[in-house]
Amino acid sequence: MRIAIRATEEAIIRLLKAGHPLPAEVVNAVGPDDTRLPVFQSVEAVPVKDFGIEGSGRIVLARGRKDVWFVDIKRHDAKVTPKESEAFVEMRDKLQKLDKFKSQKVTGWLITTSDMDVKAKSFIHEQGCFATAGAAKR
Repeated sequence: MRIAIRATEEAIIRLLKAGHPLPAEVVNAVGPDDTRLPVFQSVEAVPVKDFGIEGSGRIVLARGRKDVWFVDIKRHDAKVTPKESEAFVEMRDKLQKLDKFKSQKVTGWLITTSDMDVKAKSFIHEQGCFATAGAAKR
């Protein structure tokens, strides 16, 4: 099954609800294996300020019993920089520290319509998160 990643909240919500494994080349995983998604009870787009994080953007938050995934969508033409990747991982860390997610593992997935700096991509993977560059805008 071929999965195309679209950089819209609606497309990501549908993808996470469907629960199909994500191909390694889509999430730039280190190994050849697909990434299995947990079963999520709820998937919704929420403002980051709801979690005490500065900014006016929204993330897609998928909650399961043991796992929480958040997806940050960047729709711009400039490459994702190492500084942006650090801010992304910092957001994951802030979510992990929240009382409501303490007993769950928080995993982040950065989706961008642009390319990613090699250092930014490797930093995200070293932190146990996923990244997809070159996603379709629609």
